Amino acid sequence: MKKRSIVTNVLMAVLLIVILAAILYAFKMHVVLFNSCYFSNETLAVNSSGPFCLPNQGINIIINRSILSYYPNSTLAIHNQNVSALPFSFLDGDPLITVWNEPTSLSFNSYSFLTIPDTFKVHMVYNASATTYFIVMTNEQYVNWVNTKDLQGNYVAMQTGKNISFWFNQSTGCAGYVAVIESVSGGPLSISPDEKILYDPASSPTGACAG
Repeated sequence: MKKRSIVTNVLMAVLLIVILAAILYAFKMHVVLFNSCYFSNETLAVNSSGPFCLPNQGINIIINRSILSYYPNSTLAIHNQNVSALPFSFLDGDPLITVWNEPTSLSFNSYSFLTIPDTFKVHMVYNASATTYFIVMTNEQYVNWVNTKDLQGNYVAMQTGKNISFWFNQSTGCAGYVAVIESVSGGPLSISPDEKILYDPASSPTGACAG
């Protein structure tokens, strides 16, 4: 065999190995096959850094708030650093994400504290076993309320009742809000919630952040 033929064959073999390695890498990294993960027990997800796979079972991982999965009607949430799937849909083309649907109970003279995320509208819906206050406050108002227990001048929005359905829209450009659920009588109660948030970032500061 001629020397040139041997060199050519070696080069062709190396090139073939490189091509095969590139194809395998592309499949694994979803460059070619972008709708499944390398292992059957993983979930394809994406954040600002690009696509990646996560085990279906809970893992310890740090994830930024923009993470969304590619499989239909779900998003990834973190609870005690465990990744789990929650349902989501779309409203006017924007993701409407379920963030709280687990029933909970409050004891005597206690309340439930909720953060309101920036760049989202919040739709709070719940049924309670007793009449409640649902109160949206700025961070400063919340501190005043905790210290004085006086609602006068210490809230942005409030609804009272057993069955609450309320949209809060001032947080689309502001991270300065929290919410509280509290029994009007101060007694114990149970809550069956269905809280959703709608991704709708404002182009400028809103609400308490606009001043």
